[in-house]
Amino acid sequence: MSARPDQWSRTATRIFRTIWRTQHISRVDLAETLSLDKSTVTKQVAALIDHGLIIEKEEGEASSRGGRRPIFLAVNNAYGRFIGIELQLGFYEAVAVDLGGNILSTMRGDTHVTSENFAQTTVEIVAKMRASSAKDSLLLGVGVGTAGLVDSKRGRIKFSVPLGIDTTLDFGKAMSGRLEVPAFIENDANCCAWGELAFNRKEDLKDFLFALVEYRKDATSLTKYGGIGVGFGVVLGGRVHTGAHGYTGEFRSAFCEGPGELQFSLDREQLMRLRDDRELLNATVDELARNMAMLINTMDFQHVYIGGDIEGLDVDLPAVLRHRLEENWMYPSPKDVEIRYSNLGDRAVAFGAAGMVFERLMGERSMPGLAAPRDRGTRAEMP
Repeated sequence: MSARPDQWSRTATRIFRTIWRTQHISRVDLAETLSLDKSTVTKQVAALIDHGLIIEKEEGEASSRGGRRPIFLAVNNAYGRFIGIELQLGFYEAVAVDLGGNILSTMRGDTHVTSENFAQTTVEIVAKMRASSAKDSLLLGVGVGTAGLVDSKRGRIKFSVPLGIDTTLDFGKAMSGRLEVPAFIENDANCCAWGELAFNRKEDLKDFLFALVEYRKDATSLTKYGGIGVGFGVVLGGRVHTGAHGYTGEFRSAFCEGPGELQFSLDREQLMRLRDDRELLNATVDELARNMAMLINTMDFQHVYIGGDIEGLDVDLPAVLRHRLEENWMYPSPKDVEIRYSNLGDRAVAFGAAGMVFERLMGERSMPGLAAPRDRGTRAEMP
């Protein structure tokens, strides 16, 4: 009796993920690792090879008992690509990323995005990226990261101070029919967390915080919110945590008095002078560190990554944060927390948006080539 389509897809996804993480693994080891029948692995691997998602690599060493040398399997990185876009007030950053998490190309440009042209701007950026690189590989999906309250599950921007969006923008609906591939949207800080997590092959990266700290010096950003914006990406148990309403990671300092659009206790004019006033910069960074220390100690994160324009300011946020962490900890044994700047630099949001697409397609088992053979069309049918 043949497997149901959902069972086939679920097993194919498990096999693909295991090959992706291991990179070089034999069919026999796959069966043992996943506790699957060898015949099931053989059929699924044959289908994945036929579709082009995985390839056979060099042979391994034979066992001490002799016999055939095993053939290793690996993901075919060239099979397809994801496009990740950071779309913000005044500019965009876009990257094309292959199945292995390798950046194939990048693009940056100026733009004036509004709620009315958000979807069209996305389509235009995708068209530019598709024309500039990897034309022979399959586009698998598009991810967009932007500032504000983003309901990623429903594909909506609820509110964004930087972009001037004060009524819900249904990104999913606006993109309907504009692209032939799935398009997802996510908060920019959450995208940064996806960037550290999605293409990571380490099993132990489970609980961490990504702090996106950006300082815009354009006139609009400075006058709207003082130029400095902070958001957190939270990963718990190896998953990006979005919360009950999809708004996990939104930040406003505990030292702020009353309601307002600013994230720190300093007034707008003071925040606008951070680049030129050392005392104000130190005060703002210390205020951020005190807020972060409470969160990190309370949640017991094992890693803290910091990204954004904060790296361009003359301040050592990791050192300030470690000092505040020690002050905030009431026990004699120090907390073992790794704190460092992200390796992704100014591409963190765009790269993470691409990683988010990869994870969404895998989680929904909608990656091309992972469906049951009869559902995949002529090219993917089993011989």
